[in-house]
Amino acid sequence: MAMLRLAVADDTPRLYCPENGHQADVLMCSTIRNAAPELPANAPIVILVHGYRYDPFAVPLADPHQTLFSFDPVRGRSDRWQKTESWPLGLGFSPDDTTGKDGLCVAFGWRSRPATRLGRFCVAYGNAEGAGRALLRTVELLARVYPDHPVDFVAHSLGARVVLSAMRLAAQRRRHDLLQVMGRAIMLGPAELAFVARNTLAAMDAVSRRRSPMIYAILARENDVFDALLEHFAPALPSKRPRLGIGASGLGTGRRNWLNIQLDHPETLQWLAERGAVIGGGARRACHWGVYNRPGALGLYAAILRDRPRWSLATMREEGVPEDLEPRWSRLPWFLRRRWVRKQQAAAAAIDGALT
Repeated sequence: MAMLRLAVADDTPRLYCPENGHQADVLMCSTIRNAAPELPANAPIVILVHGYRYDPFAVPLADPHQTLFSFDPVRGRSDRWQKTESWPLGLGFSPDDTTGKDGLCVAFGWRSRPATRLGRFCVAYGNAEGAGRALLRTVELLARVYPDHPVDFVAHSLGARVVLSAMRLAAQRRRHDLLQVMGRAIMLGPAELAFVARNTLAAMDAVSRRRSPMIYAILARENDVFDALLEHFAPALPSKRPRLGIGASGLGTGRRNWLNIQLDHPETLQWLAERGAVIGGGARRACHWGVYNRPGALGLYAAILRDRPRWSLATMREEGVPEDLEPRWSRLPWFLRRRWVRKQQAAAAAIDGALT
C-alpha cells in the first residue's frame, strides 16, 4: 500500500517496526520514493497526526498504527465513544494501492502517552515540541522526493500542537521553502492555546506571505469540556496571558490562512449539506471525538484534500461559509453553563487587573 508508518524516537522519524522499536530504520528519501513510485501530480500527500494518550511503542489498543491509522482497526471490548475510526479509509486511501494512485498517506506516531503517574498531560504537551521537530524533518524529506507537491496534515487534539510546532520551527529557521510546501492543515478539535497559534501565524507571515499553510480549524461546542481541561492542565505560562484554547472562540474571522468551522453548528451543517457534504450525528453535550467519528466527517476532510479548488479557503468564503461560533458552553444545562461562564469571566477580569 502507498503508506508510510512512522514512529518518533528521540525527536527522529523512524519507520514503524514493533520488532525493532526505537532501533528501527530512520526515514530516508529512498523509502519515501519506494512507497509511492507512481504518485500523480494531483494526488495528495497527507500526514496523519494523532492526539493524546497514544504511543507507537505501546500495547495495540494504545498504538495509533493498530487503531486510528489502521485499515482494519483493533477495537476494545467497549468503544462507547467510538474513538477508533480508520482515518486512511475515511480519507480515500486504499490498502490495495501499491503505486500511489490514491496519494501517499504518512501515519505519524509519537509518544503522547507518558508512563509518569502525575502530570501526564503536561509531559505529553512538552513531548509535542519534540514531535514537531520530527514532523518538520519528515516534511523536509518529502519535499526532497516530491518537490512542488503540497504536503497536507490531518491532526486531532494535541496533534494540532505538533503541527503548529513544526510550522513555528520552520519559521524560526526561516525555511520559507518548507512553509511553501506545507499545503492544508485540518486540525480536529485542536488542543492548543490560542495565543500560541496566533504567534505561530505571525511568525509564518513574517517569513513567507506569498505562500503559507492554509489551516482549517474544525471546532465543536461538544468539545468545550475538553478545551477547558486543556486550559487547566497545560503547563504554567511564563506571563499573564489569557489561558484560552483555540476551541473557546477560534482565532477570529477573516484571517487569510485560517478558517474556523464549527462542525456541530446548525447553520454550518446546513451549508455543508447544500454543497453535498452531509454530516450526521445528533447533538452531544460532551464528545472529543465527534470531529472525526461523525458520519460524513472524514468524507468532508477527504474532499478538502482532494477537491482542492472547490474547498479552498477563498472559495468557501466566497460561497458564504459560516465562520461565527455558537457561545461557549451552549451544550451544557443552563445551571452548569451559568456557573462556568461566571468562573470564566472572573478569570478574565483577574488577568485584566494584573496587566493594568
